[in-house]
Amino acid sequence: MVAAGEPKPVVGAAYRDVLEGEEPEAALVAAIKAAMAQPDNVWRRLLEPVTGVRTQNDYLAQVQCTLDARAQTQDWRKRAKFWKRAAQEDGRHGETVTPSVSAISQVVDVLPRGRMERVGEML
Repeated sequence: MVAAGEPKPVVGAAYRDVLEGEEPEAALVAAIKAAMAQPDNVWRRLLEPVTGVRTQNDYLAQVQCTLDARAQTQDWRKRAKFWKRAAQEDGRHGETVTPSVSAISQVVDVLPRGRMERVGEML
């Protein structure tokens, strides 16, 4: 990128630091941090929404999002527990295949004769 011709201060600074023996990642991070300190730099415009100041509303929205996700997870666990219990209590659901490892290992799929022959040919 340095040889591309256009002046690229971040890449150029990182390149110089790497030539002086610094680790490439550390040199690039240091160059980006230095560029972010300049008010009109493109790196600042790019990263400030991500790394900038957060308002109280931002934090409250994130906390609410986390609480909602936990509530939804708990709700789905309760539903799964209910249906699992319902399936175990009633004998008519004994042959129902559920997506559990133990139930899947008990499933035996019988293929028609013609299909079995084609599978045998492929092996």
